[in-house]
Amino acid sequence: MTYKLIKIIYYMIFMDLKIICYYHEDMYRKIERTLLQWKNESGRKPLLLTGARQTGKTFTMKEFGKNEFDSLIFVDFEKSPRARTIFDRDLEPESIIAQLEILTGQHYIENRTLIILDEIQACPKAITSLKYFYDSNKDYHIIGAGSLLGVALKRDDFSFPVGKVKEIRMYPLDFEEFLLAGGKEQLNKECRNAFLSCTHLPVFLHDELLSLYRDYLIVGGMPEAVVTYLARKSYIEAEDIQAQILSDYRSDIAKYAYNSDKLLAQRAFDTIPIQLAKENKKFQYNLIRKGATSAIFGKALEWLTAAGLTLRCRKIEIPALPIKAYEDLSSFKLYLLDTGLLMNMSGLPAESILNQIGERFIGALAENYVAASLTANDIPLFYWESSGQAEIDFIIQCGTAIIPIEVKASSHVRSRSLSVYRNRFNPVLSIRISTKNFGLEDGILSIPLYSTWLICPDSLHDILEKCCHLS
Repeated sequence: MTYKLIKIIYYMIFMDLKIICYYHEDMYRKIERTLLQWKNESGRKPLLLTGARQTGKTFTMKEFGKNEFDSLIFVDFEKSPRARTIFDRDLEPESIIAQLEILTGQHYIENRTLIILDEIQACPKAITSLKYFYDSNKDYHIIGAGSLLGVALKRDDFSFPVGKVKEIRMYPLDFEEFLLAGGKEQLNKECRNAFLSCTHLPVFLHDELLSLYRDYLIVGGMPEAVVTYLARKSYIEAEDIQAQILSDYRSDIAKYAYNSDKLLAQRAFDTIPIQLAKENKKFQYNLIRKGATSAIFGKALEWLTAAGLTLRCRKIEIPALPIKAYEDLSSFKLYLLDTGLLMNMSGLPAESILNQIGERFIGALAENYVAASLTANDIPLFYWESSGQAEIDFIIQCGTAIIPIEVKASSHVRSRSLSVYRNRFNPVLSIRISTKNFGLEDGILSIPLYSTWLICPDSLHDILEKCCHLS
């Protein structure tokens, strides 16, 4: 892909200076492929795009509309309360479109116009109307999106058009997108080839990718933080963006969480760094406050996950098919959606990552990074523990194979837990993620931390066949 570098002025207040940032107009987001597939589907359903605030939903949808359609009708229900009144009356698509044309001044062209209903959770009847868009059989291109849409959809009193919409979720940039945003297309290609062939990368490429991985841990994948860092190579300015995003998230909790859960959700959110700093990362309610229980904080934690702010990793008792059937509902780990935000919340200075100081929390960051990478590939998060004697960080299901994943933040990879698991369950393939180079030996696939974004059923298929053949 060719990246056109254009200048955009961001008025950011930092040391009383106006800073000119540079932005990749064509910053690639993987979700663009999903949007294009949806556009070309026959009998397509209206699309619901969920995800946490400031992950790039609005920008990506608008760019998609500009690049793939002749016209764009865009409405933000939070900024335009007047738009909500359109859905108070007739929910027939033709009536709605006629009024949206008047409101926005944009003409609707059949099969050539994209309709975007942003922050749609602020207008529940707009979500209900998607049913009628689908039932009309007129192949409308319409997307409903919202930062807190996931929360709205879980309300008991919410009327959801079941079976009439397609849902997808957007996440912060993963490491591949971070590489592409920085113009590292060739590095990205070399990484993919090494993963698929299970062969070492040349040392100089391996070291460069590890250095970029550490940058990513610090900066994270929130688009504004990435843009700011790439423009100025300043961790401090990226941290300022992260601090503002965290402030916005806390404001969302105070504004939108159920009244009884506002303070509880805030307290639980703020303890995530403490939870992950423990040797045993199982979520412990008593770290929120003395006497806390799941009965008190359960709904608050569900709100954080539905809002996309946290990622829940559930414990399984037995690694058997299907793994979801063996979930232990009482035990889970809770990660943050983005490593850069976790860095900011923890107060860990960038120098600690660059110089590998603070081994335990760097390990927590690495684990959080892997959790976010798997989630971005739509892989459910599970872990396994055996009576406190052994723990596997992640367990994933790939077809009929159950694959244990162990995460190490350094090149010291010796682990009793993985040995215990392999001796007990004899998996065809195990994955060890660390700072070591690529390799496959005795059924253990060794991959560097920077390549975690490649873990998905499709990419693992050939590796599993190779392991079966060798065994």
